[in-house]
Amino acid sequence: MREVRDPVHGFIYRSSLEQELIDTPVMQRLRRIKQLAMAYLVYPGALHTRFDHSLGVFCLADKLTNKLFGGKDAEERRALKLAALLHDVGHGPFSHVSESIVDKFYDKEKVHLKEDEKVHERITIGIIKHNPTLQRLLSAREIEEVTGILEGTRGEPLFRNIISGPLDVDKQDYLLRDSYFCGVKYGVFDIDRMLDILIKMDENKNQLLAVSEDGVHTLEQFVLAKYYMTSQVYRHKVRLVTDAMIIRAIELGITEDKIDYLKKLYTFDGTDDFYKEWVKWDDEMLNVMVCSDYTPNGYAKEIFRALRERRLFKRVYSENLNQFSAVSRNEIVQNFVSHRANLEKNIGDYLNVDSLKVIANSFKVQSVRMHSKNEEEPIMVHSSSTVPKSFEDESTLFRSINEAEKDEFIEIYAPVEFADEADKRKKLREYSKHIHRMIENTFNPEGLKRGGKR
Repeated sequence: MREVRDPVHGFIYRSSLEQELIDTPVMQRLRRIKQLAMAYLVYPGALHTRFDHSLGVFCLADKLTNKLFGGKDAEERRALKLAALLHDVGHGPFSHVSESIVDKFYDKEKVHLKEDEKVHERITIGIIKHNPTLQRLLSAREIEEVTGILEGTRGEPLFRNIISGPLDVDKQDYLLRDSYFCGVKYGVFDIDRMLDILIKMDENKNQLLAVSEDGVHTLEQFVLAKYYMTSQVYRHKVRLVTDAMIIRAIELGITEDKIDYLKKLYTFDGTDDFYKEWVKWDDEMLNVMVCSDYTPNGYAKEIFRALRERRLFKRVYSENLNQFSAVSRNEIVQNFVSHRANLEKNIGDYLNVDSLKVIANSFKVQSVRMHSKNEEEPIMVHSSSTVPKSFEDESTLFRSINEAEKDEFIEIYAPVEFADEADKRKKLREYSKHIHRMIENTFNPEGLKRGGKR
C-alpha cells in the first residue's frame, strides 16, 4: 500500500493498481481542472482540483465500504473504490461549466439519452469504456462493474447510493474540501460521525444507504452545511458572473466566431474521436488556446482575456421573482430560455453595449429541507423497533420547515463601468428600475400595460 497526505482527510492509502490508475493521463488531466472553475477570483485559496477531489472521494469510499461490508464482499468493495476514483474523469474544462455547453451543442441525431441521463455522465462512461490506458489496466469485467455502478445498473441500489445519492461520498468530500480551500466554515460537519451513522438498510428486497436512528442530528449538520455552501459560496455573485462569462465566451466562440476547435470539442457525438479529443483539454489549455494568436479576435478571446485580467462583467440587476407579477414569475420559470435572447437585446440597447455580452441568468436556492433530498430519493432513518421513516419526518428541525419555500432570482450581467462608488449606486438604481420594467414587458407585456409591481 502507498500513501499520500491530503489536507482534508490525512493519509490516503492506495494499492499498486489504484496508483497506476491515478498515474494515467486521464486522471492526471484532472490536476489541471479546478474544482470550482474561477471561484479563486473571489476566494484566492480555491485552487483545488478535480484530482484532489477524486482522491478524497476514493478515500471516503474506502472508509465507508470497510464500515458497511467489513471483511466481506471484497469484489464489491474493490469495484466501488474504483468507481469513486474514476467518477470525475469525464469532466471538461472549468468543471461543471462545461456541462451546460455540451448539453446545448451535443449531436442529438447520434446521441440518444436515457430518461434522466446527463450528457456529462455519458462522457464519463464513454471514457472509462474506450480509453486505451484504462483498458490496459482494467479487465473488461472490471470496466463493466465500474460503469454499471456509475450508471446505477449494477448491483444493489446501495452501490449507486454510495457514489451518487443524497448521502454520497462525493458530497461529503466536496463540502469539506471546498470549505477548506475557500477559507470558510459553512461546509464543515463531523465526517467521522457521518461515516459512523451510515448503514445498509433492506427495503423491498433491495439494500439502500440509510442513517441509523441515533444519527439524525449529525445528518442535520450535514444538510445545513450543504445549504450554506450553496447559498454563500456556490451562489456568490462573483462565482455566478465568472461561470456565466465562461459559458457565454465558449458559446459565442462556436456560434459567432466560428472557432472550429471549440465546436469540435463541445459537439459530443459518442464516437471514439470525441473521447480522444476531450481528454486532451483542461482549464489551462482552453484558456491559453483561446487567448493565443492562433485564435482570431472575437467574442471568445475578448471575454477570456477579461477573465484573465479580472475585468468582470458587473451585476447590473438582481431581483427575487417574488417581486414580479404572478404571470411574469411563472413565465420566467417555465420559458426563460425562449425569451432570454430578446431580453438581452433590449437591455443591451438600453445600456448601449453589445447585447451578446449581456447575460440574463435565472436560478433558485431551494429550502434547506429540499437540500436534504437533493432532487433524489428521500433519506431514510432506520429504526430497530419501528418501520423506517424519512429524515424529514424524524428531524424536529426539518419537520418545522416549509419544503415549498425557495428563493428564485433573475440577474443581469453586462460589461459596464462605473466612475466611483457614488456613480455605481446611482446607475444601479436607474438600471434596476428600467430593467425591471423590461423583464415585465418581456415575460408579461399585457400585465405591464395594466400596471405590474413597481
